[in-house]
Amino acid sequence: MPHFLAPHIVIPPLPCTIGDYHFVYEAKKYGDDKQSLILVRFDDQEFYLRKVQRNDSQHNEILKCEKNTRIKPTGIIKNALKILCDTQESVISHNLNNNSIRQNLQSDYLKSIAFFTNFTESFILEIGFGSGRHLLHLAKENPHTICVGIEIHTPSIEQILRQIQIENLNNLYIINCDARILLEIMPDNLAQAIYIHFPVPWHKKPHRRVFSEIFLQQALRVLQPNGMLHLRSDDEQYFTDSLHIALRLDSLKMHIYKNQQASVVSKYEARWKRQCKNIFDLQIFKNTSIDNTPTKNTQNIQKTFHFDKILRKNLDNYINYPSKILEKDWFLHIDSLYKAHNIYVLMLCFGDFNQPQNKFLHIEFREDETKSWYVGGDPIPTNAAVKAHQYLKKILMKE
Repeated sequence: MPHFLAPHIVIPPLPCTIGDYHFVYEAKKYGDDKQSLILVRFDDQEFYLRKVQRNDSQHNEILKCEKNTRIKPTGIIKNALKILCDTQESVISHNLNNNSIRQNLQSDYLKSIAFFTNFTESFILEIGFGSGRHLLHLAKENPHTICVGIEIHTPSIEQILRQIQIENLNNLYIINCDARILLEIMPDNLAQAIYIHFPVPWHKKPHRRVFSEIFLQQALRVLQPNGMLHLRSDDEQYFTDSLHIALRLDSLKMHIYKNQQASVVSKYEARWKRQCKNIFDLQIFKNTSIDNTPTKNTQNIQKTFHFDKILRKNLDNYINYPSKILEKDWFLHIDSLYKAHNIYVLMLCFGDFNQPQNKFLHIEFREDETKSWYVGGDPIPTNAAVKAHQYLKKILMKE
């Protein structure tokens, strides 16, 4: 993560604009003067920088990106830090040298999760595309079909975005997110196929696996009639567990293969084959005769994240209500509070227990109105996030 370290970091008087960057305010953490957040705007994007006094013998201070608001490409954040770094009298160390090509890489094919909430085109999806060989093959073999790749590994995303540009593949979109969340918000009956090739086994933490009973239900909902969900794995236990999940369905059609030759072989699969490891395939097809999918998806829920008039205007009102609310299928945790003049910033964690979301809520009191929004954009509109937001609205509207 980009950052710089100094004996004492001095922020210029705010708000101020330097170049293309607007530094809006610095909000101090309530109960901890050693931490603060600086809101930065660049074009139509906004993010926080976090300033922290380190608890070491030197008591130095560090300024870095707040990870829960980071944006792509990394070079945007890095440039903001470099601007503030250049204003300091003394700097101990930094990693803000000239941006690499990938740190400046911007692409029309890197999409946000909001892009897919009202998606209407038929598509092919690959989850965890890694090196991207199979995903690139899909896009080339299906030039008139949108192909979507999901990945959380940043270098893999940057690599495939360069390949998209080099090979001029106009039908390939990339998204950096949790696949389980994306499937929940996508409309019904759109996917021709969903591929999961060599997912992380997570033997010690099986709840972190992509393939689960809920995931299977959502995948079948999103698939078109007779569409295919394809799991390919070198881990026999993962394959067996996934097969048992599939067999719980009342009716299904599936194909099972062992050591079947694939049309595209990744470098990892080639290595496993040299090690004589077995490769397992599970292909599950959406059965149109019996509906095993959820009766409705999150598209049927009003997923607006606006706030009505907020009545809590005094600091005491923000520190005297429960910070943790736990329900059966959702939770809300108000982690901490930051304050800058007439602005309060709530650091939040909420949503589903296995797929939590972290957001900052900006609350600004003006003479004639109150402005409130989630910094960096609205939460991903899952069922659990909507319920947590509705509860947050209730407690913020009480005096």
